[in-house]
This record gives sequence, structure tokens and C-alpha cells, in this order.
Amino acid sequence: MLDVHLKVCASCQEDIRSFLAIREQIDKETDSSFVPVTPDLAPEQLSWLTWWRGLAWKPAYAAAAVILIAIAIGVAAVVMKRRAANLEANRTPLENSSPVTVQTPTPESRAAGNNPAPPAPVPSNVPPIPNPSPALTVKNRTPAGTPENKSTAITLKDDRGRTVTIDQAGTVSGLDDVASTTRDEVAKALTEKLEAPEILAKLSGPDIILRGPNSGQPFKLLSPARAVVISNHPLFQWEKLPGATSYRVYVGDLNGHEVAKSEELSPDRTTWTPPASLERGEIYSWAVAAVVDGKEVLSPGAAAPEMKFQVLSLNSLQQLNQLRKRRSHLALGVFYMRVGMIVEAQQEFQELSRLNPKSRVSAGLLSRAVAFRRRL
Repeated sequence: MLDVHLKVCASCQEDIRSFLAIREQIDKETDSSFVPVTPDLAPEQLSWLTWWRGLAWKPAYAAAAVILIAIAIGVAAVVMKRRAANLEANRTPLENSSPVTVQTPTPESRAAGNNPAPPAPVPSNVPPIPNPSPALTVKNRTPAGTPENKSTAITLKDDRGRTVTIDQAGTVSGLDDVASTTRDEVAKALTEKLEAPEILAKLSGPDIILRGPNSGQPFKLLSPARAVVISNHPLFQWEKLPGATSYRVYVGDLNGHEVAKSEELSPDRTTWTPPASLERGEIYSWAVAAVVDGKEVLSPGAAAPEMKFQVLSLNSLQQLNQLRKRRSHLALGVFYMRVGMIVEAQQEFQELSRLNPKSRVSAGLLSRAVAFRRRL
């Protein structure tokens, strides 16, 4: 696309020629040798007395140092006081406990045959067991009727009348006909915050500003617009530019190489499909050049960001075909979100919210998809 632009832009051609001349002149002027500089000796370490004398010249610094020392002493005193109080509290139950009495058998009790065995001696070196605090006892108390095993954390209605449940351990039930990796992704999406897919950052990216005769976006490119497409023969669509006599579509990869170019299209055409297949998993950018009054108008313009898209990889396409057979709105929505198909993910989560109108989980998934779509 740069080559095409330079062919029609005399201003940019002159800028490049001037740039090359300046660069050659700079290379000649800076072609000189340098000698190593002897490193400075390490500064002497200041003693404590020298540092304190330095502070004496700056009263504000000396006052701040005194305040910091006083604060440190105060904090240490509070910590020691609390520790002493805790030790005193631990000793209190031992001091208030009643002494253990040991009954010595008498001759009368032995004669009556009532000779109980003496109790085992209690070692004196065993520390006393502190009584549990009331707050800790109430916090660890298990409610009545709560089972000890895993309990259901999330329940959602899915397509075909099925119910999908996820317990507190993250185990998914109701999606047994779905691959285990997809079940793990569903559990992660429902138990953690749904993150934006990495591909969105690559498709949006920073704005690339170029110098040229036109700027902005003279006419809008509709699709594919910063998204992941399934077909490797995508349909390119754009708005009609008033006064245009012809259009031409250019498709390039991230290295700036042209991979596809349309023929000269009539002014009534606003769509085009490349005859050759695009490589799956690759990211491409595209532009449309319109001819108005004999001059070429390029969209996106020189000051507008590139229009990028990615073709779905072969591995993801195979997973998608398997998930479509299961017809699970939840699994499909999570898959679309992971690969960067935000529009399709929003549609699946909308259907999931319709089946679960009172579920905060399905509403949260839908709101995240809407927020990601706004970034495109």
C-alpha cells in the first residue's frame, strides 16, 4: 500500500528523497573515532557523623529525621504492649483453674472392695490448652443441614432443556458431550472474571499516522472490521463514495506484502471476495482506493488506523464445528470469546440470558461481551 501511495503522491516522494540526503550527510559528519573515558573513582562513604553534620546545615531535614525516629519508637512500644497483653491473657485461664484433687484409697475402701485405680499423673511440662475465643467459634460453626461434600455453586439453563451446574471445586456437569478443555474454559469463565482475548489488542493496535494528501477516513469500511472471521474467502464491504467512478481493494499482511488485489470495480460495486484462499490463523489489513475526478482517494486515510482482521485457525475451526453440533449457548459463547469473535459471543450470551432471566452470571457474561465490542 505504501508503494501504491508513493506512485501518486509527489510530496511524499520529495520527503523521502530529502530524508535520504540528510541521512547521508549526517553519516559523514558523525564518522569519527572516540576514546574511552576514564571512569570516576567511587565516592567515599560518608560516616554517621558526617551525615549528621550535613543535616545540621539543613534544619528541616534534621527535624524530619527526629520525627521519624520518634514515630519508630512509638510503634515499637505499642507492639510490645500488645504482645505483653496477649501473653497475660493466655496465662489467665491457667491461674484461674481449680487444682486437681487426687483421692487416696483408705483401708475402709480397700476392705469394701472399692479400690479405684489412681489417676495417671499429669506432666508438669505440658502447656495448658487455651480456650477458643467466642468470635472464632462462631465463625467456624457449620450451619445445620449443610453437607460436608461439594455443593453446587452455579446453575444455568442451556439449550435443549439441559442444565449446566458448576460446584465450588470448579467441576462442570451437564456438558459431558463437550471436550474437557472447553469444560475447563467454561468453569474458568464462570468462576473468574472474563478477560479480553489477546487477539483484540493485535487487531486494534496503535494508530499509524502517515503523511499524505488525504487524512481521516473519507468513506467507511464496513467489514471485516477488526474481528476474527471464519471464512478464508472473506467478503469485503464498504460504503459508497459519492462521485466515485471506480474502486479497487488491496489486502496485505503485517509485513507490508500485498497478498490480494481486486480488479477495477464499477462504481456500483461495494463488495468484493478474493478468489484465492487466505492463510488461516494469519492477520491481514485491507484498504479500498476510489477514483474521484481522476484522483485516487484511499480509505482508511493516512491519519486513520489500519483496518485489520484475522482468519480463524484450522484447529479453532475444527473445535467450532464440534461445538455447533452440541448446540450449547454457554460453551459456544465462551469459545467465541476466547478466539476473539466478540459479535458471535454476544449473540450466544444474549440467548443464554433469555433462558436465565434472573441469573447474574449470564448477565455478567453478556455485559463483558458488550464492553469488549465497544473497544473495537
